[in-house]
Amino acid sequence: MQERYSLPALAGVPTAEEVVERALARLLRGATWEGLASEIAWEAVRATGAEPSCLEWLPGLAGAVLAERVEGVEFVLEGARATARAEHLDRWPHDVAGAETAATLAAHEEADRRLSLLYLQVLEWAVSLLNERLDETTLRRERTPSDPEVPSVVADSLAGVRPRYGWPSEQGGTDLERPEAA
Repeated sequence: MQERYSLPALAGVPTAEEVVERALARLLRGATWEGLASEIAWEAVRATGAEPSCLEWLPGLAGAVLAERVEGVEFVLEGARATARAEHLDRWPHDVAGAETAATLAAHEEADRRLSLLYLQVLEWAVSLLNERLDETTLRRERTPSDPEVPSVVADSLAGVRPRYGWPSEQGGTDLERPEAA
């Protein structure tokens, strides 16, 4: 039977909103929201080879689409928290503080992953929008199209699941022995 968490055990645990704010700060890399939207727009223009005049209107659209999609990210973090907390308590049933730490780390990783995925989706949306306009209007292609590139912070967050901090790794399908309590 799982113990109920006492209030002191949860003191200092960041809220989902705080986790998303930290993940956004990481994604922004010291820039502003408008700067991030301009970065996405510039990359879409570069990747499609569209004329630079698109940078007059595309950053505003990219920023609006990104803002719309960021809303609600905090609501999906509880699943990552709950899973990490349960996995930790399965291995160490009396380590409530460790379970909360694992849950918080999992929430941070999930927020980073979700925001990086949103960045990629908005970039793909912008590239698609420009390609449609290039095909349907007088918008000109000034350069040869190329594959869009993403910042390393986005690529790293989407690279894959990292092992839980402090947990023994599983190699060759067998769990490493953990020391028994004295």
